Amino acid sequence: MIHPVKECIQKLGLTHRAFVVLYDISWERFRSCLYGYTDSIPRAILNVMVQHGYDEQEAQRQYLLWRKWSVQQELIAPAAAEGRVHP
Repeated sequence: MIHPVKECIQKLGLTHRAFVVLYDISWERFRSCLYGYTDSIPRAILNVMVQHGYDEQEAQRQYLLWRKWSVQQELIAPAAAEGRVHP
């Protein structure tokens, strides 16, 4: 599953650094969003996504799905390493 903000940045052909500098986004807020620490995509980032054709509600929905999936992966990884989960 792909993070919707990362997808947007890839489609724009930018690095993370270029994205935050070009669109005047706080690096801390950006990183928090990439790691799933924010409850939703921050407004400044979402505005950029909308400018480039993303639907606001769909982007937020995809972010919440990614966020939940990401946490599930963290829970599965230790169990798999211990041999408790069989793929």
